[in-house]
Amino acid sequence: MESDSVRSSGEMTVVDMWVEGKLRGISVSRSAIESFLRLPSGAPAMTDEDRREFVRTHLAQIVAAAKTRLLSMDPDTDSIVIDAAPAAASDAKAASGDRRRSGDRRKEERRKVNKTVARERRSGGDRRKS
Repeated sequence: MESDSVRSSGEMTVVDMWVEGKLRGISVSRSAIESFLRLPSGAPAMTDEDRREFVRTHLAQIVAAAKTRLLSMDPDTDSIVIDAAPAAASDAKAASGDRRRSGDRRKEERRKVNKTVARERRSGGDRRKS
């Protein structure tokens, strides 16, 4: 792919590609890239060059996402926007460690279960003498 095919425009990284038989402009938001990479909320923002490189190296995922978006859109549209889903943003926040367990399970006592273990006994009476 030519280097000028992927470009930055504000918070979006834009690439022109053939998707479903038509040349379309696919815009990928900064938040979509950061949630895909599961970057913590306090991480430094990605540079334009980092985002362009991400798009170049993840074209297969971007085309798959564009095709999925296209299913819920007009099939003749010329531009597709890929943005982070609200669930993906909350998953990234949960992965960053904002929510913690209320207790440490290792400190709690283990539940003791009294079960007898069935053992198979082999008897020597089944052997045939030759």
